[in-house]
Amino acid sequence: MNDFYDPFGLVDARRSTRLTAFGIDTALGVAACLPVFVTGDPIDTSMMAIFSSPLLILLTIVQTILLSRTGQTLGKRAIGIQIVDIETGHNGGFVTNVMKRTILNWVLCFIPIYSLIDTLFIFRPDRRCIHDYLASTRVVYK
Repeated sequence: MNDFYDPFGLVDARRSTRLTAFGIDTALGVAACLPVFVTGDPIDTSMMAIFSSPLLILLTIVQTILLSRTGQTLGKRAIGIQIVDIETGHNGGFVTNVMKRTILNWVLCFIPIYSLIDTLFIFRPDRRCIHDYLASTRVVYK
C-alpha cells in the first residue's frame, strides 16, 4: 500500500497488477500482427501492409480513445486500474496520458538502456516509473 497520505483516497496499483495489464496490451499488439505470420511469407511487406496495419491502426485508435477518456488501455480496463494525474487524482486526458506518458516514452525508448531503467523505477516505494514522473501520473485501482 501507499507509504504516504493520499488526499484522494486512491490506492496505487501493485507492481504485479501493472505488469499483468501491460502483458494483456502486449498480447493484443502481437495478436494484431499474427495475420502477417499466417500468410506463409512474413517477409512480404505488401502482405504485412494488407493484413497487419489495419489491425494495428484499429488497436492504436481504440487504445488512444480509452487512454484519453478513462485513463485506461484495454489491459488496464480488464484488470481494473487506471492512470490519474498526481495533482488532481483524475484522468489526465489526451495530452497527459497519450502525448506525455505514451508517445514521449516511446521516443525515449530509442535511448539505450532507458527501457530497463524505466521499468526498474517501479521498485521505488511509490511504484512510479520514469514515464509516470514525466507525465505527473500514477496508476491506481479504479
